[in-house]
Amino acid sequence: MAHLCSVYPFHADASFGERGVLMGANVTAGMGGFFFDPFEFYAQGHLTNPNMIVMGSVGFGKSATVKALVRRLKAVYGTGRYLAIVDPKGEYSSLAHDLGLTVVRLYPGGTDRVNPMDAGGGDQDGSVIARQNLAAQLVVGVLGRELSPLEDAVLGWAIERRCQSPVPFTLRDLCAEILDPPDELVRLSRHSPLELARATAPVTFALDKLCSRTLRGMFDGPTTVSIDWDNGPGVVLDLSTVYGNAEALPLVMVAATHWLTGALRGRPERRSVQVIDEAWAAVRHGASYFQSSLKLSRTYGVATVLVCHRPSDLTAQADDGTASAKIAAGLLSDIQTRVLLRQPPEQVALAAEMFDLTERERDWLGQLVQGRGIWRVGARSAVVHTVLTANERRLFDTDQAMVDQGDGPA
Repeated sequence: MAHLCSVYPFHADASFGERGVLMGANVTAGMGGFFFDPFEFYAQGHLTNPNMIVMGSVGFGKSATVKALVRRLKAVYGTGRYLAIVDPKGEYSSLAHDLGLTVVRLYPGGTDRVNPMDAGGGDQDGSVIARQNLAAQLVVGVLGRELSPLEDAVLGWAIERRCQSPVPFTLRDLCAEILDPPDELVRLSRHSPLELARATAPVTFALDKLCSRTLRGMFDGPTTVSIDWDNGPGVVLDLSTVYGNAEALPLVMVAATHWLTGALRGRPERRSVQVIDEAWAAVRHGASYFQSSLKLSRTYGVATVLVCHRPSDLTAQADDGTASAKIAAGLLSDIQTRVLLRQPPEQVALAAEMFDLTERERDWLGQLVQGRGIWRVGARSAVVHTVLTANERRLFDTDQAMVDQGDGPA
């Protein structure tokens, strides 16, 4: 097997080495073991950043692949890998129980609440800008349009002013700040107080709607949950109660991922793996935020794993011509590891163009069996068959067909 690549140079590829966790069989390297860890691969020069995207049709092992990866990372690296999962469908509860992860269930009127305006880790300037970007994305999502220069300036100024105080603030506090602007802002805007109030009324209405309805009881007040970021195994944010609300889910996802990413920053000595399931919802109103966040992955030691079904999930906005749509369409260029499981026929051409697949990979993509995927890692690729144990099959049961076939590859 060691000489297989030289005997058949165009039939078997070289392996990626044995650093990381065993995921399964490398089909294109003579069925040898395939090992992976985003940070190990980055250190070896296979990648320039540790971010990933996992994409596949329902029932072909997408969720099982992601869960196997994070479970095995925890088994191999222990406290060296902190797991943070945004779970819109409530599918990670069994895994959280198995690994001892803290589960935060967010729902309107619940007792768990997180404040997306928390400072988070990292430098002060970066924290201010991140909160300004988040607030703008949330307001844009409610209004359904881009902010005017005056609206954007007033919103950004209000956040910067609040950040100058050591006292934490919330979205409700931000709304009050805009409703009662100081004389300095009125002078800078060259408007009368009444004119400024009228011009920024849509922003205050949007913030009020977020606090009173969309984010009510989840993100509208001070953080009430206590999480051990330094020594704990990880956290799962369960958003399943709003999964069926197509209007609220994207905004809830943006707020949740911002709070989670902010909390993970500032701890570069501890590698973190952040899984964002149903990533289409987070990208819909947060494309620019995600693009900037992914670029900082190396600085903060955070590997973000975006999970979705189809290429069109992330490019659905691309036809409207907006800046956010262009950012969403180009988001994948910043992700170095792409795991592509079976795609329906109508999605193969789009996936081939988006991921620059070869003709052979394009043919494979529509024919891959359950659990088998194309792993594009930097400039190289491999077809990998994820192998699950019987215990993992029971633990990862999101598709009954996966547990009816015995103890084999999935």
